[in-house]
Amino acid sequence: MYAISRHERRPGISYWLVAFTRQGKRHYKSFYDMHRGGSENALAAAIAWRGEKLAKVGVLTKRAFCQIKRTSNRSGVPGVYFIRPKNQPQGSWAARIKLPDGHERTKTFAVKKYGESRAFSLAVEARSQLLELVEDTPFLHDQVAKKFAS
Repeated sequence: MYAISRHERRPGISYWLVAFTRQGKRHYKSFYDMHRGGSENALAAAIAWRGEKLAKVGVLTKRAFCQIKRTSNRSGVPGVYFIRPKNQPQGSWAARIKLPDGHERTKTFAVKKYGESRAFSLAVEARSQLLELVEDTPFLHDQVAKKFAS
């Protein structure tokens, strides 16, 4: 079930957990069976709360998803990274984007040709241009989440 999972704190104490993240903020709440009069009531409350929250915070767009800075990012700019191919010992800065259809687009800028800071700046600029290729439509897979997008 979208953003809802079943947990057991200890034997006999079970609850439903609603948890999702939007724009870097985590939204979560626990719904204990014993406080809600049973598992079915707790689940109904969890579903209602999830619906309320999703309606308020909105949905993540494909473009916004592409702009999330990943934990593995070392350049400070999402989709921009440094590579050192064998034929370019000084390396290159690259801008990359994965399009929703699965294809990837990459533009590289050699440090030897442009210098370190100019190659990085060009890669950042190219990444902004590549982002324009991504539709600014909801990034959703789950049917429940799609319901709240409209």
